[in-house]
Amino acid sequence: MTISVGTDSAAENALLVCPGWDDHGRPQYEKLKDELAGLGWACRRARLPDATWRDDERAGIVPRDSLDQVAQDHDALVRAMARPPRRIAVLGFSYGGYMAALLTSVRRADLLVLRSPALYPDHDWNAEKEQLDESKLRDYRMRLHAPSDNRALGCCASFEGDVLLAASEHDEVIPPSVIESYRRAFGRARSLAFFMLPGADHALTAAHHKAAYHRRVVEWLQAVPTP
Repeated sequence: MTISVGTDSAAENALLVCPGWDDHGRPQYEKLKDELAGLGWACRRARLPDATWRDDERAGIVPRDSLDQVAQDHDALVRAMARPPRRIAVLGFSYGGYMAALLTSVRRADLLVLRSPALYPDHDWNAEKEQLDESKLRDYRMRLHAPSDNRALGCCASFEGDVLLAASEHDEVIPPSVIESYRRAFGRARSLAFFMLPGADHALTAAHHKAAYHRRVVEWLQAVPTP
C-alpha cells in the first residue's frame, strides 16, 4: 500500500491528513495536496484503515495502535521537509478526526481541522475497531460528553491552537451531540471556527459538498495568522 507524500524545498508548512475508517477520499486528498503544494504546504496521508484496506488488514486494529501510526506519520512528514515547518496542521475525518484530536497530546499541532469527528468511549481504547458493538456506540454518541469523560475531548480541552470544526447537516453516522461535545471542549483554543455543510451526508457524497468543504479548508489554512 503506497503512502502519498508531497514535499519540496519550497514547503514552509505541513499538513497531516487522517482519513476515516471507510473513507473513499484519496482523490480528494490528492486534489488538496496538489493545491496546497502551490501555497507552500507539504502533505501526507496517514496510514489509517480506509475503504481500500482488505478485511484481514483491518482485523486487530485498535485505537491505541492507530494513534501510534499517526504519530509515526507526523514524524515522517516533518522529517521529509527541507526545513522545520513554520506551522503544522492536522486534518481528520470521522475516525481520523478522533485520531487527530488525540494526536495533539503527543505531537505538535498548530492548526486542527476536524470534519464530523467520531467519538469512542475510553473503555474501547484497546478493543478491536471492527468488533465494537454498534448499538452501544450509537447510544454513547447520542449523549453529550465532557472532557473529563473522554480522552479525545480531554486533548481538545488542552489544545491552544486554531480549530476548524465542520459538520454535515444530514450526517447519518455522527449525531449533533458529538459535534457539540467537541465544540464545547475547545475552551482554550486560540480560535474556533465552525461551519455546517447544508444538506450534506457523512461521506459528502455530492460533488458540490466536497467542493465546498475543500474550498473552506484551503481558505481557512491560508487565512489563519501565524502567531
